[in-house]
Amino acid sequence: MEGPLWFPTTPLLAALSLGLLGSLVHCVGMCGGVMAVLGRAGVHSPRERAAAHFGRMSTYTLFGAIAGVLGHALLTAGARRAQGLLALGLGLGLLYMALAVAGLVPPPERHLVGLSRLWRERLRRAVASPREGLGRAWLLGAVWGLLPCGFVYTALLAAAASATPAGGGLTMLAFGLGTWPALEGIRFVVGRLPLSSEQRRRTRWASSGLLVILAAQMAMRGLAAWGVVAHGRLGGVMLW
Repeated sequence: MEGPLWFPTTPLLAALSLGLLGSLVHCVGMCGGVMAVLGRAGVHSPRERAAAHFGRMSTYTLFGAIAGVLGHALLTAGARRAQGLLALGLGLGLLYMALAVAGLVPPPERHLVGLSRLWRERLRRAVASPREGLGRAWLLGAVWGLLPCGFVYTALLAAAASATPAGGGLTMLAFGLGTWPALEGIRFVVGRLPLSSEQRRRTRWASSGLLVILAAQMAMRGLAAWGVVAHGRLGGVMLW
């Protein structure tokens, strides 16, 4: 079969899109409380807030590299079958998050109560850390990155699909960068230009629809890796 079965840019694009779309309707609400805690802990200046975000993305990148190692091990065990499995798993994860964004299924965080309780204890200890300045802000951000979140876990599937430590780390870095604009900007804008319930509903459904498209693409890529369907191309670009 011509060309590689798996392009490194595909997990990157999926993770970046997941971060951008998810943060608009999910992360702002879920992480709003964390950002309030950061404020009470003295993280106020733009440099300190940037350090906190870099800390969060450091955690994402580390876990992404680990996921890439695990993905590589899975691919080594059986490349074609593993490619299909990873792609279908990512597609299902994206589909569930799309339904959660639309409010049609419970958010996955409801099933992570125990992990959330453990994370809150870690955050409390980080807030009490004697560190000061940018180092303390980075530490708080690193703990923030441990927050149990369905979007993060779905992005980790994309990191595993990259099948390399570097690819997995870059994939999760892309996810973190995708969430940054919304966490810093949307919260500021919404506080001054509140959206109507109808505008919020349209935003949720638009984000959900785009996530469904990504889910379908990844599912088709998985089926193509298994030979169930043919790979789809648009000119020289492989769609799945």
